[in-house]
Amino acid sequence: MPKNTAQEVLRKLGILGLILLLSMVLHKGITDVSVIAEKHSGRQFWVALGKYFIGNLAGGKKAADL
Repeated sequence: MPKNTAQEVLRKLGILGLILLLSMVLHKGITDVSVIAEKHSGRQFWVALGKYFIGNLAGGKKAADL
């Protein structure tokens, strides 16, 4: 088994950082969609979700505001 070089350690830290970043983004997305689902039902859910995505492209809207 080869020794861990500095490059391998940095690569593993980078992968761990990407995993943490993606998990935070997914958690925020799931939380926002569940807030919208609690407030809107049926077809209104899809309309509100569309408004959320369009309004959130510039980072302007929060799910709680819909």
